[in-house]
Amino acid sequence: MLEGVVLGKYEILKYLKKNLLKIEPFSEEIVSNNGLDLRIGSEVAYLTKKTEKAYLDKTDSSKLFSKERKKRYIELPPLRFTLLHTVEYVSFPKDIVGFCNLRSTLARWGIMAPPTIIDAGFEGNITIEIFNASNAKLYLPVNARFLHVILVRTKGAEPYKGSYFQQTGVRLPKNL
Repeated sequence: MLEGVVLGKYEILKYLKKNLLKIEPFSEEIVSNNGLDLRIGSEVAYLTKKTEKAYLDKTDSSKLFSKERKKRYIELPPLRFTLLHTVEYVSFPKDIVGFCNLRSTLARWGIMAPPTIIDAGFEGNITIEIFNASNAKLYLPVNARFLHVILVRTKGAEPYKGSYFQQTGVRLPKNL
């Protein structure tokens, strides 16, 4: 098998059928021609506590963020960032890496996400930071497809076993 190859729909379905790539809950509609379109979960975290500074190697993030569970919509305040997670719990094989982008429709509304990589061997819900760059309060429907993940075959990667392994829901930032 060639490494550095973006997997198309046929290859992704092969990985799923062989149970090498696992996605729960799975629906074939999330598999696109060149990746996966994962859906917005119901848990959200907002940076709510006012602070002038936070030392990223010492500050307890749970004292600054508040988590909420939403039934229908997730509110994105203007000019603020929000942590979301995917409905899908994924388990990547040791030879697949995921590159995450927002679906282009969300970007056209002024929603941005930093470059995010899903490491080979990662397992868990994906927590993703998004930023509402618009001046409007935006509402994302829970369960909407929002995160496009491009799957790339890699070689020689160590399976991920870091602190975000097997995370569920929104996982707050760890200390550096």
